Amino acid sequence: MSTYLNLSDQLLHELGKQIVQGKLLPGEFLPKVEVLSEQRGVSRTVVREALKGLTARRLVESTTKVGTVVRPRSDWQWWDPNVLVWASHAKDNQSFLLQLTEVRLAIELAAVELAVANATDSDIAEIETAYYKLEASISDEQEWAKADYEFHNSILLASHNVLMISLVSMLRTTLINSRHVTIPRLKNQRKNTSEENFYDEILLHKEVMEAIRVRDKARASQAMHKLIKRVAQLIRD
Repeated sequence: MSTYLNLSDQLLHELGKQIVQGKLLPGEFLPKVEVLSEQRGVSRTVVREALKGLTARRLVESTTKVGTVVRPRSDWQWWDPNVLVWASHAKDNQSFLLQLTEVRLAIELAAVELAVANATDSDIAEIETAYYKLEASISDEQEWAKADYEFHNSILLASHNVLMISLVSMLRTTLINSRHVTIPRLKNQRKNTSEENFYDEILLHKEVMEAIRVRDKARASQAMHKLIKRVAQLIRD
């Protein structure tokens, strides 16, 4: 059983990536179960399990007489973690990353305003700790990506809105992946590849932290808006 699951999982990811990354287009039919089984060198059971996974994510629709067809993009279960990762890893992912940034803008502006109103002393201490970790990570792109996510997440946690917290938790891997796209672009826009690359960004993060600490909602919202808009600009560039 575990072998079937492992093989079907692999096939699910292969087909899922082909669909989400545009190699299989909406309206296009997948090969029949028997054909996929022969092409991939796996059993029909493995193929059927993989197709069930695609169907559960609303990427495809299967009917007995017609076959398995790729559904319109508007039907897809976009909040599924696998779908998000497949989309973020696409070569031509600018549109997806911009939409992700638009979601961030909506959520994080609300979160920072709620954090100003709801953060406890302990929450503010966590935000400060996350900020200083971010400041210390500027020479390491991998660490910066994780530290930047954790900083923004500390603000989200301080909002005490469990629905927003749960929603963003599903985006964790995708949000970190998106930072691996924008950080090199940020470096390329600067003349030096030193810590000065992130100076403006550090100041904006610090501004957000300090605004939350003094309970200044307008200042916190303005700084967060600048941060997210900066990300959007890097993706467009």
